Amino acid sequence: MSSAERQVCVIGAQGVLGAAVMHQFQSAGWQVHPAGRKADQRPGFRHVDLDQPEAIASAVSDVDLVVSTVAHPGLTAERLVAECGGTLVNCSHASGRAARAIAMDTGQPRGTVLLNGGLVPGVANLVAADLLRGHPEADCLEVAFTVLNRGSAGRAAGEFAYRGLACRSHHRVSKLPLPEPFGDLACIEIDEQEDGGYYAGVARSRRVETYVGLGDWPLSFAVRAVNALRLMRLLPRITFTVQRGDPNGLSSEPTVVWVGARRGGERLGACTIECEGDYRTTAAVARIFGERLAGSGRPGCFNPEDLFELSDLRPSLDKAGIKIADAAI
Repeated sequence: MSSAERQVCVIGAQGVLGAAVMHQFQSAGWQVHPAGRKADQRPGFRHVDLDQPEAIASAVSDVDLVVSTVAHPGLTAERLVAECGGTLVNCSHASGRAARAIAMDTGQPRGTVLLNGGLVPGVANLVAADLLRGHPEADCLEVAFTVLNRGSAGRAAGEFAYRGLACRSHHRVSKLPLPEPFGDLACIEIDEQEDGGYYAGVARSRRVETYVGLGDWPLSFAVRAVNALRLMRLLPRITFTVQRGDPNGLSSEPTVVWVGARRGGERLGACTIECEGDYRTTAAVARIFGERLAGSGRPGCFNPEDLFELSDLRPSLDKAGIKIADAAI
């Protein structure tokens, strides 16, 4: 089946990331149906309320692929597709253990569901799995990603960053040797989930440390000062939740993801993922995953590392402008 004959339903199309995903699939020749909770006059729009499973079923039953950009706590759409059939890629974020939970709850799944099918988590999972295969003795996986104010960001992404930073009074800071234009960048740990968070399947029993590197000097200085004073719980929410960038313009700010493996505090190896635009790249990766999975016929609920190795997707990632390289440690 050619791309021109394929149909995709994008849940969360009224958000910034959803608009980016729609643009990716439209550019690749897919027929795109935007979906969301609010009334929308766009052609092909489908009303989807993730708190109403019966409405989801009717909206996604006749398409080749569903892409969700929504981190819904109940994973309702994912559970429905796994049980009833079809293919779904969620490119937001979910616990690394959620895939196994959905598979167990479903019993005998009929559909294919991929969680964490974006850049971070997503491609970062595949890079981490590849790195840890080379360093099985590692006892810690570290993942860091950069943020710039000129990059597109929606409210959901802002809430994620705010929760990660304001949940504690003080966070660990690690200086990482990132490629230009960032250089040596002080990154603040934002996620200390004991179950490994989004990387549980990759890390297994290893500790996972997740960091954000604020690439704009004034904001980075201010947040690190607040952190040093142990006042992170007082960070204003609006600093993070205000929408940035043009959702139709797909910003192309330099973006770097760092993935490292350590043992006993010593760094054994590291890789970087370099691209232009966090949302732009996440949307491109969602398309790559979706095109690989649509019609694959492998039922179940998975994380990226369950279905792919980095080498499987390397040509597609290169074509999308995603550069993966060994990092100096």
